Amino acid sequence: MNNVGLKKGYLELLDYQDDYPSIYEKEKEELLIIYKDKIKYIDHVGSTNIKGIKSKPIIDINIQTDDLEDFKKFTESSIEGEVYTVKKEPTMGGEYLIRKEEDGKVKAFIHVYETGDINCIKSILFRDYMNSHPEEAKRYEDLKLELYKKYNGNRKEYVYGKEDYIKKIIDLAMKEYNKRSWSKWTKLDILKLI
Repeated sequence: MNNVGLKKGYLELLDYQDDYPSIYEKEKEELLIIYKDKIKYIDHVGSTNIKGIKSKPIIDINIQTDDLEDFKKFTESSIEGEVYTVKKEPTMGGEYLIRKEEDGKVKAFIHVYETGDINCIKSILFRDYMNSHPEEAKRYEDLKLELYKKYNGNRKEYVYGKEDYIKKIIDLAMKEYNKRSWSKWTKLDILKLI
């Protein structure tokens, strides 16, 4: 994970790196070994999985689990430590957020959800929509750069500034879903959750 990482609380936008998918795959393998059958689904989300756009160099991972409370207990009793830390304060990143930190840098955000959580699915739909609409991905990158400059790297303001745009894209993605097959989700899976 040499090409990824930022100091905690810091914001920087870098060019897309071709090795982001392989970095995610290595992290996925590690998480599957650690958590074994506690993981139902695992996905690479966030801007490091939107081809060709600038992003913060932190890998975002969604995990879905059938028993979130058991997942939390296992994490806090067996995993949490120097490398993996649980973000205790409220987060915009899901029900439960784990940070992977190495060499003084946050390398990955691991967002953990109950299986089928609509917020998890929305992040997958957002990613898939952006990757199938490169012109929209470019508009998203432009917005990110504008907000980065406007808020002088203030991470919280930057994240809040993207909210309305992201909601708009998720709405478009869900409407378009009726015409396409997204990721590993069937139309019935999505409709049950809406």
